[in-house]
Amino acid sequence: MNAEAIKAENLIEQIRKVNCDLNTELVSKALEFAAAAHQDQKRQSGEMFIEHPVQVSYLLAGLKMDTATVVAGLLHDVLEDTTISPHQMESLFGKEVRELVEGVTKIEGYAYHSREKRQELQADNFRKLLISITRDIRVILIKLADRLHNMRTLHFLDRVNACRIARETLDIYAPLANRFGMAAIQWELEDLSFKYLHPAEYRNLANLVAARKEERDRLVNVAVSEIKELLDRNGLRSEVNGRTKHLYSIFRKHQVKHLKFEEILDLIGIRIIVDSVADCYKVLGIIQNETIPLPGSFKDYIAQPKPNNYQSLHLVVTDAEEKRIEIQIRTRQMHLVAEEGIASHWRYKENPEKVRKDRTGRPLLNFDDNMQRQLNWIRNFLQRQDKDNPADFMASLKMNLYPDIIVVSTPAGDYIKLRKHATALDLAFKVHTDIGFHCIGALVNGKHVPVRTELQAGDAVRIITSPQARPSKDWLNYLVSINARQKVRTWFRRLELQEMVELGRKQFYSRIRRWHYRIRKEEEIQEIARAFKTNDIFTFFARLGSCEISTEDLKKVLLPEEEQQVIPEPRLIIEEEELAAKRQLADGIVLEDIDDIMIRYAKCCQPLPGDEIIGYTTRGRGITIHRLDCTNSGFLNLKKNEPERILKVKWKYGRQNTGKC
Repeated sequence: MNAEAIKAENLIEQIRKVNCDLNTELVSKALEFAAAAHQDQKRQSGEMFIEHPVQVSYLLAGLKMDTATVVAGLLHDVLEDTTISPHQMESLFGKEVRELVEGVTKIEGYAYHSREKRQELQADNFRKLLISITRDIRVILIKLADRLHNMRTLHFLDRVNACRIARETLDIYAPLANRFGMAAIQWELEDLSFKYLHPAEYRNLANLVAARKEERDRLVNVAVSEIKELLDRNGLRSEVNGRTKHLYSIFRKHQVKHLKFEEILDLIGIRIIVDSVADCYKVLGIIQNETIPLPGSFKDYIAQPKPNNYQSLHLVVTDAEEKRIEIQIRTRQMHLVAEEGIASHWRYKENPEKVRKDRTGRPLLNFDDNMQRQLNWIRNFLQRQDKDNPADFMASLKMNLYPDIIVVSTPAGDYIKLRKHATALDLAFKVHTDIGFHCIGALVNGKHVPVRTELQAGDAVRIITSPQARPSKDWLNYLVSINARQKVRTWFRRLELQEMVELGRKQFYSRIRRWHYRIRKEEEIQEIARAFKTNDIFTFFARLGSCEISTEDLKKVLLPEEEQQVIPEPRLIIEEEELAAKRQLADGIVLEDIDDIMIRYAKCCQPLPGDEIIGYTTRGRGITIHRLDCTNSGFLNLKKNEPERILKVKWKYGRQNTGKC
């Protein structure tokens, strides 16, 4: 039923529809008492004040809370805003109700105080709230229901106060709802906060979602129908429906992952609910066989539940039209816990016969363990806080509310957020990249520990560094931070690149010395690099050092005439010693009357004094002398393709030589 239709006069009737287990006589008595206590009070909207506790109690009834909690919802503002005393309340409704109401009652409002006083009162009120939660966890449910209705009516406040309340909601109440598994309340609180804190972005996104709704609904219906038909064919009883994204989650993905709104909205969300854990994994196998799963998208939160006891299988697949579909697979009980969190715990506590059990009789979901984890977190948090520093308390509370992160402190007094299971090394990289690279250990709460030590929330950590320290590849085995892992990988890639460059440089100069190839200036190396489609010498040496460019490839570029040598029908192969002796008949080679030139003789045609000869200008090795009638196919190709390298040369004879062999 629409919340606006719930009024004081029809509350009992509507409560009976959503929660038949309640003692409606006691609820009716509390309604009359609260209405009388608030009879002269009105809200900013102009309606009678009693309509606010009416809405809070209805929300709690819808969560299937017990009678004491629903009654406390009706009375939650009585001690704070009227002259009714705790003793009067207890005498009428009992100690349990009185303690619940006291748990959500503020020490004092802070709307009209100075900024410093407001901060102090805010810290004191939240400290009191957390202490009350550790005594009775139902306090947080009443407080969340109270805040949710206040957010629904925030438009009646002025802009300054509306933004202040929205910011507090987004920073504290929405994360608290997440911490206790209240997903439905968390999402509505986030969307309402988003509406007031970023009104332009909210309107733009709401309009975009509305404009695409028809097409999106069509695609979702097609996907739901196909998946349902697939599971039915395989004999699996299931409930398949489309999963809508709330606006703030779209906005956050846009901010954090830098995705366009259109990209996020193109994702189709599907939720599959089945009877058992075994069926969850059967559905997973069927979906994976019939679609194309995106690599790295699968997450098993059934085997490893989230800290707030959330369980589900997650994966992203593409269909035949290459549309991406986000799929969640869970049991009905998992779905209830995901939506209602500790409220579902209380429901099963009141009705233990409804708890699903495994074959050994143990509950499939251990509600008590989950609730105890959250209470231990609050107690540990409170023990670490400085009561005299409200600013630090609020900053630390905001950072510690997220179950998947931890907060540690540094010697400078800074609080730093890290992912759960983060190590001292993760913290070192978070502080500064250079500190991470030179980290050799840490002092955690005054005790020396290795860099791989996992940190706990609240640890006081001092990083120990050394100028001589270098990263180890072992670090990649226990670093949790993605950024830190990337920095270490980049460091090793650069180191390997430097090693490859140095190796390639050594190979290059070793080879050109062996081949009698001469390099006079750096530009010549750049020309060689360009022959391998590389623009800089650094990269060229790296490719050579990594064997991407082989020495054979290098020789083909530097000495093309040798690499293509094929001696068709040599007139007669002459040994080197005999060739040298015969070439002494001439005093060398002359190029345009210049006789001080660097030459070498081609092995393919073995030119001798008396032969007609021509020269070929090589890169770095002077001039290679061939016979004019040389039939080497490689040399013939060079003559054809690079005629500018062919030179007219001749033998140089002394007076005593005849020029004949």
